[in-house]
Amino acid sequence: MALDSNGIAYGVTRLVRPRGTHKATIVWLHDIGENGDDSARFVRELNLPNVQIREHIKWICPTAPTRPVSRLGGAVTTAWCDVTQVSENMEHDLASINTTCVLVANLLAGEPAHVMKGVGGIGLGAAQALYFASCYVVGGMRDMGLNAVVGINGWLPAWTNFLYHIDSLTVSGTLAASLPILLTNENSMVPFQFGWLSEQSLSRAGIPVTFRPNDGRDPTAIGNWLKTYLQL
Repeated sequence: MALDSNGIAYGVTRLVRPRGTHKATIVWLHDIGENGDDSARFVRELNLPNVQIREHIKWICPTAPTRPVSRLGGAVTTAWCDVTQVSENMEHDLASINTTCVLVANLLAGEPAHVMKGVGGIGLGAAQALYFASCYVVGGMRDMGLNAVVGINGWLPAWTNFLYHIDSLTVSGTLAASLPILLTNENSMVPFQFGWLSEQSLSRAGIPVTFRPNDGRDPTAIGNWLKTYLQL
């Protein structure tokens, strides 16, 4: 059983399998207070209008550990990490965030070498996915061959650290240029300014970011983006 940095166990992982030829695998990360079942329901919404997605993408939907969350006044719920009020100056629980990155990497490492690989999520899950992308382009997990990242109503944790990597020339231009990211921002939890700042930070590294501040969780728009960038 996988444990986070505090020794707390991750929950159940759900799978949504492709109905046809397996061409891509995406690890999908839920928001605070949700679980792998919620993720599975959401990705099935993406599948409905998009035959290519339904036929060719395998979705892996893990469940976060249960922990006290500072933003909720210490209430205990599922969360990939502790989180405070979301802002560009917020504190980041990097120990838990990094441990979840290891979980995601291990889930993708078990997939066939020939399939495309991606990670995505909603809210806190989106933040985790964007952080995973930032680690990838600075050389972490470079052998994985990450092909796409989706962040729905998310932000980039430790964005100032990422800018330091850019300024220090430790970002791989090749990896960055080959990693398309979809970032949407339509949620009272994430101030627009922080969503925009996250997009600017990622773009500055040379990552091709599609920033849609008003699309939110529109399954058709997300599905069409995946279909295009995964070339399904």
